[in-house]
Parts: sequence; C-alpha cells; structure tokens
Amino acid sequence: MRYAHIVHVALVATLSLVTPGQNPVKLHSVLATGATGYLELRNTSTAEIDLSGWSVESCVGRTTTTVAKLPAGTSLGPDERLAIAGIYAMPEDPAQISVPAVDGDGYRLLTSRGVLADRVSTVAGSPCREAEAALACATGLVLTRDARSTDTDDNRRDFGCELLPS
Repeated sequence: MRYAHIVHVALVATLSLVTPGQNPVKLHSVLATGATGYLELRNTSTAEIDLSGWSVESCVGRTTTTVAKLPAGTSLGPDERLAIAGIYAMPEDPAQISVPAVDGDGYRLLTSRGVLADRVSTVAGSPCREAEAALACATGLVLTRDARSTDTDDNRRDFGCELLPS
C-alpha cells in the first residue's frame, strides 16, 4: 500500500509539471527587441492562477525596471499563456497586455506580494539570472523553454533559441 501511494505522488508531480515550492507560472519565452518584443507567461499547473497585481521587471546590468503590472482580473487557466508585448509586436494576440517596449538582458516575474516567481537572463551577474545565464539568441530567434516549460532553476539548461513563430 505504501508503494502505491509513492507511485501516485510521483505521477501527480510529473503530470503537474511543477515541483513542490515552485511557482507554476513561468516566463516561457522572451524576445527583447523593444517595441516589437514580447514576453510570454505560461501557467504549467492544472488550476487557474490569479495574476492580479503581479509584475514583470526588466534587468539591464544590475538595474531593474518595471515593464508591466498586471491589472485586476488577470488570470491564466491551466496551460494558458499570456503575452506582454511591445506596442508594435506582431501578430497581435487577444491574450496580450501591451507595453511601450520589451528590452533588457533579463526579466523577473513577481507575485502580487513581491515574491519572486521566476526569472531569466542572458548575462552573468544579472539579478534576473537563475544559476548560469542562458545563451543569447541570434537575430530572428526567440529565447524559450521547452514545450513543457521545464524549470530546473538554471537558465542555461532551461532556455534555448527557436525560430520566431510565423
């Protein structure tokens, strides 16, 4: 009986894609190109998450600046995504919050209480980095997690470069 309980717990942890103590909302992909750039948040859990009052900060060197504060009523259902996009980002997505620009060398996602939920950077020493910095992408490529939004708390392992969606 005890073995069956352990297997059940392991299966539930695998299906939810979130380990205990880890926030289920991830910075899934980043294209830091100013007014044409975007960040994509993804809910990796099986429950709806209220994002009211959450914020995204940009890092340039050791300086952080708020890019967006999510308005009241913002939420993500299971496996849903939300784009925070520069004013000229294309294509326009209905699940999108517009901001003047998405630029910087890293980003932090904070809950409404200011608790760090996730972060990514391509620069060593950035306050937006987890463990090793992700490798910067060439022009025309977007920095993104794998299809499951795997999060090992190491940007180099968790992020790769993919072609921009068309």
